[in-house]
Amino acid sequence: MLFLGVIVSVLAPEAFAESSRIYSYTTQGAVPVDLNKGRLPKNSYETYYLESAIPQSSRPVATPKPKATPKPKATPKPKATPKPKPEPTPKATPTPKPAAITVSKKSSPAPVAKPPKSSPKPAAPPVDDLDEYGDTVKIADPIQPVNRGMFWLNHQLYTYIARPVSKVYRTILPKPVRTAVHNVYDNAEYPVRVVNHLLQGKPGRADLETRKFLLNSTAGVGGIFKPSDRFPSLAEVPSADTGQTFAKWGIGHGAYVVLPVIGPRSVRDTVGLAGDVALNPLTWVPFGGVAQAISIPLSTPNTVRNVDSRLNAYDAATENAVDPYISLRGSYIQYREKAASK
Repeated sequence: MLFLGVIVSVLAPEAFAESSRIYSYTTQGAVPVDLNKGRLPKNSYETYYLESAIPQSSRPVATPKPKATPKPKATPKPKATPKPKPEPTPKATPTPKPAAITVSKKSSPAPVAKPPKSSPKPAAPPVDDLDEYGDTVKIADPIQPVNRGMFWLNHQLYTYIARPVSKVYRTILPKPVRTAVHNVYDNAEYPVRVVNHLLQGKPGRADLETRKFLLNSTAGVGGIFKPSDRFPSLAEVPSADTGQTFAKWGIGHGAYVVLPVIGPRSVRDTVGLAGDVALNPLTWVPFGGVAQAISIPLSTPNTVRNVDSRLNAYDAATENAVDPYISLRGSYIQYREKAASK
């Protein structure tokens, strides 16, 4: 039977594989044999049996072998990013030493280039050696010799005429009377101030001047008293004249002149003085008859009272000065610049 089974398996392996199975006995019992394309393994010394020759009880229940699950492919590990190498710190370059220069006896030194000659600077205008105000006050003085001569003449008039008259004036008239005379003439010069305030474009000051004039003319009995001094807004109104108005309009001083008796002026302030005289009501009194007799005594006290204050300013500017002429000129220009800035 075994021989027949082998012949059948050799001749018709596929039919044999489909009709029956072949077993072999091992220590575990009957075990089915895996046929390779329906053929028995070669070079095998085992005894094979057909399925029909093996009792039913000893046949093992064939359990299908579980299919092997494919192992998951190992994911490649990410390559570690290389750490950046620290940049090498640049070495400090040594300061090159100056090459030594050897000079032979025969070699002559190189000629040194001379600096180009600079163009000569324009000569500065001549400044008085004793001009204490030359750096701050600028005014032309083209007729200085004439002005110095007039300054000397005025100095003699102030010393031998104006001072004695001023002393007599202070002796004859007590201080309350002198103050009343000053107030009357100051009140009468109201048109000069109010017109120049308006010409300078300051209507507010013109309004204060008008209030001051009305108060002093009524409560002050024609200006003898000055009740406006009790009101700060009226007492502190800056004065105004035609020369200041010209300065506000941008007109310069012009040349410096020294007028007889009147003293230092500029061309601008000299023209302004003529405007102040024209606006003064005392000059409106016509000459002739009784009016002329009244206008002369009215004008004389005004002149005397001004001489007293002018002498004090003159002494303050020229006393202990190296050159009184230069000192008075600088003081006057500074005073006018300060008055024009108000």
